[in-house]
Amino acid sequence: MDEIRISYREVLIYLAIANAILGVLFGIFPLLAGLKLNNRKYGVIGFIGSILGGAIAGIFLSFPVAAVSSWLIIRKSSVNKTQDVGANDYSIDDPTMTYPAQ
Repeated sequence: MDEIRISYREVLIYLAIANAILGVLFGIFPLLAGLKLNNRKYGVIGFIGSILGGAIAGIFLSFPVAAVSSWLIIRKSSVNKTQDVGANDYSIDDPTMTYPAQ
């Protein structure tokens, strides 16, 4: 049986591919959270950033990128919900609506 030889360049390419796959796995969460919470921009940025970060530095960069982008998505979603809570939704066009006494 012949020996298998592999160069350093090939090793680096294979590791970058494996780490990019890991980045895809980490990046799925911010992508799905961004789509679910109507914040596609941060979701796609987190997904692509996790893939590129995984290819460059593995889990050391792909996980923090996914975590930060997920946090930004969730934070922005909670800010939007708290702003909607105190809104006045009274309509002048609805004659059956009773308005609070002032």
